[in-house]
Amino acid sequence: MQSYSVSHLRAGISFALLVSLRWIALAGQSATLLLIDHGFHIRYPKVLTWSLIGLSVMVNFVLTLTHRVKPKIPASQLCYYLIYDIGQLAALLYVTGGLNNPFAVFLLAPVIIAAGFARRRDATVVTLFGLLATVTLYTSAFPLPWFEAGLVLPELLRFAVLVAISCAMIFIAIYVSKVASDHLKTMQALQVTELALAREQKLASLGALAAAAAHELGSPLTTVILVIREMKKETLLPDHLKEDIQTLDDQTTRCREILQGLSRNFREDHVLPFKMLPLEAALNVIINNHGVPPGKHIRIICAAEAPLINLSPELQHALGNVIANALQFADAQVLVTCGWSQEKLTLKIADDGPGFPEFVLARIGQPYVSSRKDATDGIHLGLGLFIAQTLIEKKGGMMYFYNKNGAVCEINLPRKAVEVTHENPGQ
Repeated sequence: MQSYSVSHLRAGISFALLVSLRWIALAGQSATLLLIDHGFHIRYPKVLTWSLIGLSVMVNFVLTLTHRVKPKIPASQLCYYLIYDIGQLAALLYVTGGLNNPFAVFLLAPVIIAAGFARRRDATVVTLFGLLATVTLYTSAFPLPWFEAGLVLPELLRFAVLVAISCAMIFIAIYVSKVASDHLKTMQALQVTELALAREQKLASLGALAAAAAHELGSPLTTVILVIREMKKETLLPDHLKEDIQTLDDQTTRCREILQGLSRNFREDHVLPFKMLPLEAALNVIINNHGVPPGKHIRIICAAEAPLINLSPELQHALGNVIANALQFADAQVLVTCGWSQEKLTLKIADDGPGFPEFVLARIGQPYVSSRKDATDGIHLGLGLFIAQTLIEKKGGMMYFYNKNGAVCEINLPRKAVEVTHENPGQ
């Protein structure tokens, strides 16, 4: 299965979205200038300020005409657009008071976008450029436009604003980057989950199709074989016809063997003998399908009159992953304890191994969390339990992990989601 890194999942943002956001920003900047000009009659360097907005309007107009050719901004180029946005806003703020201007807080917006969508290296560059712009605004010689004269905040207050915005940039960049990275890892793991489940369902469908084909084709093929063998008994046929009949006999026999083998292979490996099984029998089917390593064994404790459950591919895959994980770490034995009430089924899968490490226990069930030393080979990435937990939660259940003389995984499932009843004979 092909694996994709988190950086590959950062596919950039829509070009049209960026252009639309810029139009909104330019409209807001223009409205603010018109308000302070005609509403409050405040003086400011109008020619220079409106020239900066006019330049941005021209740039955005060009981008609007060309965005159809480039529907998405690649993640590798996103930082250049965000650096331009920071530069345009910083230039506008520089001539309207610098850090005296309360709108300086909008410098955080491009940094947040970079942290969420750009590569880590590019996000760092955008953040550093934002910090540079903030320091530059601190040195602005233009006072904040005010009624009678420009307003200049006290030096200490402007320095406090500089520190506040700088710290906010760094904190938000790190915070958003971590959240986005974790979200992308979860998305990647969910894709692996869906692919694994789709594969199980596809194999099950192929197995059922093979069994149906063998059943449907078996009767006419048997009839053909019987006719051919009756023809072989004829002694008056020419030699060349006898050779042809023998060839037909050989090929039809081979067809029957192929159908039987195809049906047998899929049935033994991928298709459950029954879809509706008592709980203990269903667990035995899952264990047999996954196999038990030499030197280890599984014991199932399940009271009589266990409920009849619908062993769907999702449930089979989820429970199989948990049992396989327990067998991996068990010293000799895995104990599966079944329990149920009127509302739920409870399964406790415990092994006699060393238990979950403390640094893993708090995060277990999340993607890419594993205590195995060979986790870098692309196989043991902590996805097994994540996949199991995702499938169990889709059925309305919960999974709990703790240590008690070894590792224990407790699974609680609503009975109505898995039990076969007269109203729900086999969903």
